[in-house]
Amino acid sequence: LCGQPCMRCGEQCPGFRMHGWRKICVHCKCVREEHVVRSVPGQLERMMLKLVSDFQRHSISDDDSGCASEEYAWVPPGIKPEQVYQYFSCIPEEKVPFVNSPGERYRIKQLLHQLPAHDSEPQYCNSLGEEEKKELRLFSQQRKRENLGRGIVRLFPVTMTGAICQQCGRQICGGDIAVFASRAGHGSCWHPQCFQCGSCNELLVDLIYFYQDGHIYCGRHHAERIKPRCQACDEIIFADECTEAEGRHWHMKHFCCFECETVLGGQRYIMRESRPYCCHCYESLYAEYCDACGEHIGIDQGQMTYEGQHWHASEECFSCACCRLPLLGRPFLPRRGLIFCSRSCSLGEDPDNSDSCDSALQSKPVSHKTIQNPQHSSTPRPQGGSSVTVTSKVNTCRTAVKAASTTTASFPLESKGTNVTMHYYIYLAFLWWFTHMHYFLIKIQGIYIT
Repeated sequence: LCGQPCMRCGEQCPGFRMHGWRKICVHCKCVREEHVVRSVPGQLERMMLKLVSDFQRHSISDDDSGCASEEYAWVPPGIKPEQVYQYFSCIPEEKVPFVNSPGERYRIKQLLHQLPAHDSEPQYCNSLGEEEKKELRLFSQQRKRENLGRGIVRLFPVTMTGAICQQCGRQICGGDIAVFASRAGHGSCWHPQCFQCGSCNELLVDLIYFYQDGHIYCGRHHAERIKPRCQACDEIIFADECTEAEGRHWHMKHFCCFECETVLGGQRYIMRESRPYCCHCYESLYAEYCDACGEHIGIDQGQMTYEGQHWHASEECFSCACCRLPLLGRPFLPRRGLIFCSRSCSLGEDPDNSDSCDSALQSKPVSHKTIQNPQHSSTPRPQGGSSVTVTSKVNTCRTAVKAASTTTASFPLESKGTNVTMHYYIYLAFLWWFTHMHYFLIKIQGIYIT
């Protein structure tokens, strides 16, 4: 994999280079399966053969390894050439493993993702203790013995009554191609395109599945149903203690800033895209800049935001661009990237000489938000977990130091000229009526006095 380009980042990544203990590229931070792999890595191929041989040892099957052909990088084992075409006609074209095609690259990517080598063999893990290595071997052996299986592709007998697909619930008729899984029980079958992991809904690569509680899973997600997985190093956690935050798990030493790798135990942190950051790195990478003063908005400072613009939530910054009237909790009028307190200010007029129509401004509501950046304090208080139980017993380390608060206010802003004109004519009519009525009353009063 070393030096292979990233399919997600393109030219921005100079080529894959493995991080010291994370399963990601040090250049682009993408996982290794996002990088172009021309062929199945040797270690993965050996592990695949071992998985199949272990499955055959623990089951009665006429299954073989699923050899490649001149046209395909892999074909379902034990079926005739015409059935190969029938099988792949059911699979989305972009996922069919033609040699040197996107489908072949998809298969290799799924092999790396669905069947992590570090879920089975200690030599692919980082610095496991002897006890942890022993637990991993037992864990792997138990899964192979009790859960591992490989789907068998064959035609559904025309002499039998049709069956129901375990995934979509639709009928599989006699003569249709179907996938059978012996672990799921006699007669359980799927459409080829429906033979998917019950967690990620991806096609089970090379038909390898793990059966648990009435469902089939890929190797990765089956392992995660039994043991927690470290979000940093991607390995199963066998230690008695671990850190839990935001519903995810980390090795104690791996709960650190994603950027600078400072350990965050007992420190404040901010979670972004399921990755923890220390406050300093978060400010450096993701802090917004105030449109008024140009300074960055710190994580301890409130901010106002409107249509992609940001301000400090202070009277100095969030104020009228003309008269500097503070606009916190007030209506405002956005124009040309600036905010104003009134229509007259937005036109550059003297606000003291504005006519009465300005106060009668009619508008649609505009919302602005006051956002306090979310912060967390990680103070792990793990408890020792029993080595007999399947999962470790840990307390949640997430503690909100300062909860995120969002206040939304709606204000009248945008003027409607028709309403202003109407008010003006009503005003003129009132003046005309008042003047003539006053003259009429004076005339009547004069006649009465005379």
